[in-house]
Amino acid sequence: MKKLENIPKTNIFEVPEGYFDKLPLQIQARVATENPVPQQQPWLRYSLRYALPMLVFALAAIFVFRPKVDKVEKILASVSTEELVAYLESNALSTDELLDSYDFDDASAEAIEQEVYFSFDFNTNDVNELQDLEL
Repeated sequence: MKKLENIPKTNIFEVPEGYFDKLPLQIQARVATENPVPQQQPWLRYSLRYALPMLVFALAAIFVFRPKVDKVEKILASVSTEELVAYLESNALSTDELLDSYDFDDASAEAIEQEVYFSFDFNTNDVNELQDLEL
């Protein structure tokens, strides 16, 4: 068996003569002859990859988080009759002007008629008292 001390110590790697003297010139020659390819800006690819999903997300967020608009009927139902009468009196609108500005269809007219005629809580005694007063 051989021992490490018995192995000859020689440099097995050799550098060619004048290699490091010629190396910078060779590198410069290669760099000068190669035409660099201009980098194309892939803006369309990136815009489709990043901007389009963000646009869809923003539109979805606007759609989901937008304030809910109540219907006119719900808003008017929340206002008391006394407040409406006070508003109309303060604006000096006559009943005729108000009625002329609104076009009633048959269903609306019937609903108003039902509200006016059948919302009173009269009983027979009240009717009899009214008849006695008229006589």
